[in-house]
Amino acid sequence: MSEIKENKNIINNEVNDINEIKNEDENNISDMNVINIKNEFCNKKNLKKIEKENEEINQRIASLKEKLIKSKDGSYCNDIRISEREVFTVIDKVYPIIEKEEPLLELEPPIYICGDIHGQFYDLLRIFEICKYPPESKFLFLGDYVDRGKNSLECILILLCLKIQFPDKIYLLRGNHESADVNRAFGFYDECKRKVSLKIYKKFCNLFNILPITALISTKILCMHGGLSPDLKDINQLKQIKRPTEIPDKGLLCDLVWSDPDDITKKDFVENKERGISYCFSKKVVDDFISKNNLDLICRAHQVIEEGYQFFANMKLITIFSAPNYMNIFDNNGGILFINENLGCSLHILKPMINGNNNINKKKITNRFFS
Repeated sequence: MSEIKENKNIINNEVNDINEIKNEDENNISDMNVINIKNEFCNKKNLKKIEKENEEINQRIASLKEKLIKSKDGSYCNDIRISEREVFTVIDKVYPIIEKEEPLLELEPPIYICGDIHGQFYDLLRIFEICKYPPESKFLFLGDYVDRGKNSLECILILLCLKIQFPDKIYLLRGNHESADVNRAFGFYDECKRKVSLKIYKKFCNLFNILPITALISTKILCMHGGLSPDLKDINQLKQIKRPTEIPDKGLLCDLVWSDPDDITKKDFVENKERGISYCFSKKVVDDFISKNNLDLICRAHQVIEEGYQFFANMKLITIFSAPNYMNIFDNNGGILFINENLGCSLHILKPMINGNNNINKKKITNRFFS
């Protein structure tokens, strides 16, 4: 009997232990549920907060874009009120978008290609009005958005606003003026200081240091701001350029934003004495590079051209300059190159404004490179 009683006690103790463990587990499960519910509530709350903040940021950017576009209705007012907060919002929002892009962009047509703008904000708006704003049209800009003209800040801001809203419809390459060493001397530094603050100038310099350098359209048309380099042998080198970076005084990156074609030189590369930096390159350099890399055309900017465009090396290279009546000194046209789905090309020639009227001609190009 005593043995039976002892076994009963053991069984009862085990049952009690099991019940105690069960209750403890239930309490733990209950506590975990509470924690999970709290975390889920906090996450939803944080998500709503983030969504609200993003909505406010997007509204601020959209509002700035509309303000910039509508400014031309006020008799082309030179002073558009822009706050430090607006600029910071735009740069902070666009920075991660551009940072993710490759140094060599790989793009598909149809696409409009524009050369130097140089602070000519109302001519930039004319380009968008004529060619249609993104997302209706796709654009590649070849650099030099700032300096020289009176409205560099407005130019770069409208481009960045559009980049935020339609990141796959507008692309911005780096020009030689998207560099602190240059734009501190040629107007952008002073404009930022006068219109907003030096803080925004520093933010812009950081942004310029991550801009893509080159673009390749349908593997056939290579685009950059300046030109070719003695250090550039293969197009794949363009994919290896590290960013963020300043523009150095020599080397591949320097030449891509600084060099010029020269139809006189018999050598491949000669010192660019006119600019005091980089090189001038010959027709043979273009022929050899086009052939080796299986390209049809090199498209670049960087030089004021009377007609807005100019061919070189038997139409294997084209220079595009998109700021008409440059600095109110040159009586030049602005050029815009359009490339269709079949790599057929046409030129839009933007003439200087006369009595507030848009003057534009369209010219179709037909040759073996544009078929």
